[in-house]
Amino acid sequence: MNVKRVLLIEGSVNLLMSVVKLGVGISANSAAVIADAVHSFTDVINNVLAWMATNIANSPADKDHQYGHQKFEQIAVFGLASLLSIVAFEMLIGAYNRFGEPVEQNFLGLVILICTLVANILLTIWERYWANRLESDILQADASHTLSDVLTTVVVIVGWQLAAQGYYWLDTVFASIVSLLIFYLAFKLFQRAIPILVDYSDIDPSTISAEVNNLKEVSSVIRVRSRTGANGRVADVIVTVDPDLPTIESHHIADEIEAILASKFNIQDVLVHIEPKPSK
Repeated sequence: MNVKRVLLIEGSVNLLMSVVKLGVGISANSAAVIADAVHSFTDVINNVLAWMATNIANSPADKDHQYGHQKFEQIAVFGLASLLSIVAFEMLIGAYNRFGEPVEQNFLGLVILICTLVANILLTIWERYWANRLESDILQADASHTLSDVLTTVVVIVGWQLAAQGYYWLDTVFASIVSLLIFYLAFKLFQRAIPILVDYSDIDPSTISAEVNNLKEVSSVIRVRSRTGANGRVADVIVTVDPDLPTIESHHIADEIEAILASKFNIQDVLVHIEPKPSK
């Protein structure tokens, strides 16, 4: 089993569940259930984007992408978050337009919806297992997304049953709740992707400089830059040393700086540039 195969299996299950939920929603005339069906269909799109992003991100560096293709995964996540935001907005408008319309009871549909709920719970557990086993961040994120489907379906079932008892306005209320849950999910995905895409730095450069300056061989720290990369934190450091220091000693200093940044700040990708200390 690999990441792409897990995504393929999950995407097939999500497609089946979205079709089933849509059929139940149309037969019951429930905006909340239809909203849940649309949400499930976005999971299918999510799986497709994740599969494509994983395929590209695992490609080796080439002449056009000399730092690799890891950011393609975050571009896919950003695209999904944008899509979810649009879907959530459309669902809010649709729920408002259907305010007060009668909602029908459908016991067969209720049983089917409960079955999809159980299937989503099992799917979440299964995907989380493979995410841990394969140590895949994208599967972890996707499993969290599937868990949101579980919560959404619970809300939808409650709203549908209350609306079917004559409280029609509750169908719009619960459809709106589903929309807000999707907005929140999109927000969390934006939080994950944007810092990497814009090279956000979450470490104060002066903190890194202070640690590096503790090395007695380092005369000064000229510049420190760090950013959040697709595979973790990345940093480059420029320091000065005694101009008479042998090259091999300068190399050892660079190794020490790399070790400090790895242990103190969890920065595994470090570029150290060493310059001679200016003469007075």
